[in-house]
Amino acid sequence: MSPLRRRHADLTATLPDDLQRLREALQAADGHLPAPVLESATALLDRAEERQNLAAGRTVVALLGATGSGKSSLFNALLGRDVATVAARRPTTNRPLAAVWGDDDAAELLDWLGVPDRTTADGAPDGLVLLDLPDIDSTAVEHRQIAARMAGRVDVLVWVLDPQKYADGIVHRDYLAPMAAHADVTLVVLNQVDTLDPVERHGVLGDLARLLERDGLGGVDVLPVSARQGTGLGPLRERIGAVAATTRAAQLRLAADVRTTAAALARAASDGADGADGAVGADGGAGDRDAQPAPTAAADRDVARLVGAAAQAAGVDAVRDATRGSYIRAARRHVGWPPVRWLARLRPDPLKRLHLGERAQDVRLARTSLPGPTPVQEAAVRAAAHALVARSTTHLPGQWRADVLEDVTGRIPALVDSLDQQVAGTELEQTREPAWWRLLGVLQWLFLLAAVAGALWLGVLAGMAYLQLPAPVTPMAGPLPWPTVLLAGGVAVGLVLALLGSLAARVGARRRARRVAQRLRAVVSETVREQVVGPLEAHLGDFATFHGLVGALAR
Repeated sequence: MSPLRRRHADLTATLPDDLQRLREALQAADGHLPAPVLESATALLDRAEERQNLAAGRTVVALLGATGSGKSSLFNALLGRDVATVAARRPTTNRPLAAVWGDDDAAELLDWLGVPDRTTADGAPDGLVLLDLPDIDSTAVEHRQIAARMAGRVDVLVWVLDPQKYADGIVHRDYLAPMAAHADVTLVVLNQVDTLDPVERHGVLGDLARLLERDGLGGVDVLPVSARQGTGLGPLRERIGAVAATTRAAQLRLAADVRTTAAALARAASDGADGADGAVGADGGAGDRDAQPAPTAAADRDVARLVGAAAQAAGVDAVRDATRGSYIRAARRHVGWPPVRWLARLRPDPLKRLHLGERAQDVRLARTSLPGPTPVQEAAVRAAAHALVARSTTHLPGQWRADVLEDVTGRIPALVDSLDQQVAGTELEQTREPAWWRLLGVLQWLFLLAAVAGALWLGVLAGMAYLQLPAPVTPMAGPLPWPTVLLAGGVAVGLVLALLGSLAARVGARRRARRVAQRLRAVVSETVREQVVGPLEAHLGDFATFHGLVGALAR
């Protein structure tokens, strides 16, 4: 029979990796889970590092039990001489006592454990350190604290029970049940079996086995022993000696501690979560075995709502309208009827009125004259951000979720302020002149010159008639003379071209305004994702990392 019960694959082989995973899980959960849980996990990592650097070949076995269980008598019996105090007065053991087998006195290890009283032992098993601890139910508070602290540090736990108090609720509820994951490094001894007849002994052993099954320690063997008569000491010595000989108990204990700590972190993470799929289950696992990994991305619908609210607060609609007006103004200066084209200059450029002229070289220094967001618009941004976080974090624990909400909503003022800079630095196409402007402008001037030529021609003819000079032959274009055709046609075509240019300018203005609005919304979307969605998804990623690591460890 194996000296230690092995329910799992050899977890000691992955212990270094498991400790690193636990460390990464703590980093991801830093500040988001109850401080006692995080502190306990951190203490385990510190303890693991210290224990692995101390007396690697030593195995520390502790005798734990309630008052009157006979730990000290059993300690003396295993040692082969009376060292621990045994008396009727309770409690008798007021501080730990160590017996050390082997040439090395294990001083550094015992100093780390906090065991000042020590004695040496002869013979096998070499490398064993056996501890007699104060009673776990002692009336002295400091004795219970010592026993609890040592139970968290030793490599192997030997629970010494007696026929009178083997079913004691304190032992099972406060010690045995919480140590269910440590079954691989647990032995149970029923001492004082000499006080029971064979029938009673069988009944007590069966009842104790059922209690241990309820505690999660159903596979742990129960060894019947009588320290006073020496009954069962041989098998107990063999079992403890085999444990010490493997030199794996310390690693198995740490592996069990990792699982227990991961389960505690999982329970803490399950408190306050809304129970969404993928949440870490309170049983220490990652919820259902088939549960999906924790989400790491915000919902597109909620992001789009926030981007829309931010675009309104940034004045995208106002810039779009100004872009349309600026385009029409510039187009009229190029394609309007030349005699009245100068009137377009009298109207101010809508973009320049908003200080949206040339793009700034440094976006951080750019500013517009757009009116700031109204309280309603800013409230809409906050509401959209709150909804985004609320829907994205339903699977997070309550405090973790509150921390994420506080962080994200705290970024809203900076987001709103930076939007004006981003708008000011966006390409608005205000310097672009479509080719058709130049073509239509050239045509306008050609027809104006034709009209002027026709007017001058008619003027010359009128002057000659007034001076009664012989009139030259005037070429005809059908029923009309060419001067009239040039004058009337040049003006008429020029006005038609101006009208067509105005209509085309409105179409072009709408297209440019649409492109600029899309570009502005893309800039707003990028800013929102950088300043709000990115940090939110980083938080979700931290929880997903925590979720995955803890789920793997608490197996």
